[in-house]
Amino acid sequence: MLPGIGAVRPWADPAVTSIRRLPLAPPTQAFASIDDARAADPVDAVASRWRRQLDGRWNFRLFDHPDNVPATAVTRAPSGAKWQQVAVPGNWTLQHVVDQRNTPDLPQYTNVAMPFPGPPPRLPERNPTGVYHRTVKVPKNWLKRQVVLHVGGAESVHAVYVNGTFAGYGTDSRLASEYDVTEHLVAGVNRIAIVVVKFSAQSYVEDQDQWWMGGLHREVYVEARATTRIVSLECDAAYDVEAGAGSVDVRATVGGPAKLRAGWTVRTHVETLRGRRLGTPRTSEVPHRFWEINAFTAHVATSTFTYKKVDPWSAESPTRYRVVAELVDPNGDVAEVHRQLVGFRTIEVRDRQFLVNGRPIWFFGVNRHDQHPERGKAVTTDDIRSDLLAMRRHNITAVRTSHYPNDPRLLDLCDEIGLYVVDESNIESHAYNTSLCNDPSYRQAWLERIARMVQRDRNHASIVMWSLGNEAGYGDNHDAAAAWVRANEPSRPLHYEPAVFHDGWIDGGLNASDVVCPMYPTIDDIRAYGDDDLGHRPLIMCEYSHAMGNANGSLADYWDVITTTPGLQGGFIWEWKDHGLTTTLPNGRTGFAYGGMFGESLHDGNFVADGLMSSDLQPHPAMQEVEWCYRPVTVTLLDDHRIRITNRRSFTTLDDLVAKWELRVGGEIIESGTLDVGTVPPHASVSGPLPTPAPANRDAQFAIRWTQRRATPWAPKGHLVAWDQVELAPPAQFGAPTFVRFDSPGDEPATFDTGLGHDIRPELTVFRAPTDNDGFKLMPELTERHGVGGTALRSWQAAGIDRTPADDLVEHRHDVEAGPEDSVIHHHEVVVPDHLDDLARVGVTFELPAAFDRVRWYGRGPRENYPDRNRGAMLGIWDAEVDQLPYLVPQEFGLRTDCRWFEFVRSDTKAVVRLDVIDPASLHVSAGRHRDSELYAASHETDLEPGSTLVVHVDVAHRGIGTAACGPDVLDRYRLRPGPYRFSYRLTPRRR
Repeated sequence: MLPGIGAVRPWADPAVTSIRRLPLAPPTQAFASIDDARAADPVDAVASRWRRQLDGRWNFRLFDHPDNVPATAVTRAPSGAKWQQVAVPGNWTLQHVVDQRNTPDLPQYTNVAMPFPGPPPRLPERNPTGVYHRTVKVPKNWLKRQVVLHVGGAESVHAVYVNGTFAGYGTDSRLASEYDVTEHLVAGVNRIAIVVVKFSAQSYVEDQDQWWMGGLHREVYVEARATTRIVSLECDAAYDVEAGAGSVDVRATVGGPAKLRAGWTVRTHVETLRGRRLGTPRTSEVPHRFWEINAFTAHVATSTFTYKKVDPWSAESPTRYRVVAELVDPNGDVAEVHRQLVGFRTIEVRDRQFLVNGRPIWFFGVNRHDQHPERGKAVTTDDIRSDLLAMRRHNITAVRTSHYPNDPRLLDLCDEIGLYVVDESNIESHAYNTSLCNDPSYRQAWLERIARMVQRDRNHASIVMWSLGNEAGYGDNHDAAAAWVRANEPSRPLHYEPAVFHDGWIDGGLNASDVVCPMYPTIDDIRAYGDDDLGHRPLIMCEYSHAMGNANGSLADYWDVITTTPGLQGGFIWEWKDHGLTTTLPNGRTGFAYGGMFGESLHDGNFVADGLMSSDLQPHPAMQEVEWCYRPVTVTLLDDHRIRITNRRSFTTLDDLVAKWELRVGGEIIESGTLDVGTVPPHASVSGPLPTPAPANRDAQFAIRWTQRRATPWAPKGHLVAWDQVELAPPAQFGAPTFVRFDSPGDEPATFDTGLGHDIRPELTVFRAPTDNDGFKLMPELTERHGVGGTALRSWQAAGIDRTPADDLVEHRHDVEAGPEDSVIHHHEVVVPDHLDDLARVGVTFELPAAFDRVRWYGRGPRENYPDRNRGAMLGIWDAEVDQLPYLVPQEFGLRTDCRWFEFVRSDTKAVVRLDVIDPASLHVSAGRHRDSELYAASHETDLEPGSTLVVHVDVAHRGIGTAACGPDVLDRYRLRPGPYRFSYRLTPRRR
């Protein structure tokens, strides 16, 4: 039994949130001088003789229950083979450890359901508990100060022991806990043990859409702090929009174990990051007369600074300043120096608009977890920076910290790089969505988790909203926490989606949410909210466009409505990155695991693989559409063949971009140049003539590409930022097809000898390897269990489309005629019956030898695109290697829409098979290494063997992608309806 707390078992009591834990404050570090404070890294802590970083290898032992941890595990030094070593920060669930029964504790993924049966606060019989153990050498002079142990994050709860003595207990796995351990230390070597209990009563409010892990996943250190010191430095900076002025209120709380004497002061000034001071320093006395009733307001020294002119902070121009606070002792000596970077900006919600510095902004957002494929929840500064720089390269400028406060370094980097942040508290009780929010035994957890987040993060300019959590119902606990935030830090609006989900968009949850922030609304619903003037709050979708597998259909359709409808200001795509974990899979291969691949019976499968980026930060094809929809400048064609250029930024002009134009006819660039658009102010448009006359030729397009004039922190000079292409003349058809020979469905299919040793046999197809949005092929019960997911796959299966030859399902006439240069022209007429409404595709498939390894085409590209996800794909002549499967779960991939012609190329012999579209003017084409049946049968990308052929699809119609895995299905205009479909194409063999 654990000494000190074993009999009390606080992990089983939701009302016990901490024991002997110090209050949380904005992270700050003491320096000896102003020069040291200026030189310090603004993100990572600076090495100091008063700090010992404890990250690295720890001795570790796993037990199956906290009650089964013997006292000797924390009171004695580790010895024996049962002790292993693990990395901190890290998750033991990824480090091949076993408990005393030789049973491993592995990751488990659930989205809604708890990983063990309830009801709250009941805990499972097996509750993995890890004992971490290491030593630290403490200098003798440290014992004259206050020594604090910092535990950055522990899942789920933890207890701290120093030299065998209980020192503290903490909850909330995504915020730091600190403990005064001075009295437990001796000069020299000391033993520190941290016991982490994986499941607790608090787990019921950490029931988030992510892996259940265990361990110390953020930094751990000990620090000797002065007995009188600045314990909290709060800096509330604001911007006066009308005057261009700035102000900052600085509150320096002085504390520590020593009794505060008279004469302590705090000298504060504000300066640029280059050290130029703004005005003169202010000196404030630290109040010490705690006995003065109604007069003493704590040991807080306050200073207010106002400046007639400052550069404001925004995501577009993230200008920061440095607040420097010197603690001066009664003798006039500087005891320590603290610094905090701030940005002058003001946020308000007014007239159905979310305003930053008095102007409406677009939320070009994504949701982000702390996640790494090898380290789990343990992320480094480089990991976070890589995430954020990749976001900015793809025009993403807003982050929601789903569904907990992320590693605090993320906020430092968002301040620096320029991203708006919705800071979300670590509260989600999804499995008990509408009960715990009114449960008084959880009220303290609600209040502390939200209040501590605000206390930690309040100084960050990048944070524009406080979120009260996610999917935890709406009840008294929320209103209590919201009241605390509004009283303590009212400069930012509140955000809470369930408040409007449960009580309605118009006036629901006004206490808890200043914005309407729905999940996965339909386009019609958000349009109606804006056009019908419903409610007085702006609508900003906290989650939309679910990026699971081949996904994000109709993203441009959302933004068509968002940008033209009052009251709408964007939202946050779910989500940034897949959560695949690198492991040896059940098939014996190494790859990224999803739910169920660690042997767990209760899981939600690949629902955890729903990112715009792969687990190792490679963009999925949909990122092309995201980058286009989120572009900062747009170009449209007016009726008189003039163009309109619109700056979608809120604060900066387009002067940092270079505009280059091109005119294409038949896919070829025939003219190009640089466009001088002058200065385009924020939220403004300019119009002008095309820089070259519109050609009389058919199939002509005009495009403008915007690149960076100079390098930025996230991309080099010349990086493509935005693009638009407008049609000047539509494509021409080759002419009406002539039918010269008819092959009935029962006859041998018409063949085409390429002259290259292979016959092409086009076969009709109306099925595609189902996408995650079509339906969950791996977990069909998920739709029934949670009411989410597409239903197209179920209807196709019910009709036998996944196993019946297409010619047996629809009427199909296939005629062939000889063409010039050994070519063959194919004509198809397909009639889809009424009962087969909403097919996946209507087209043909054929195969070429595997040696065909490259493709060249005139159509939309360069990346995969689909009918409802192709607005960011420009028409042009593209050249690429054959696509490899980009998704963790095999499914339909690789389509290129609106193709006029397509070439399949052998690099070795230069042999080419060319497909020319005859009727209609364009078709959709894909070329990959796997048949639909192989993709359909496989459950993981590593299940697929290299294909022995090149599999080609040519479609006259292809169903959209939609976002039905979690959200609306395909819009009606992207569905395939019953009736006739007619298409013709010519196949020609040749050599380059």
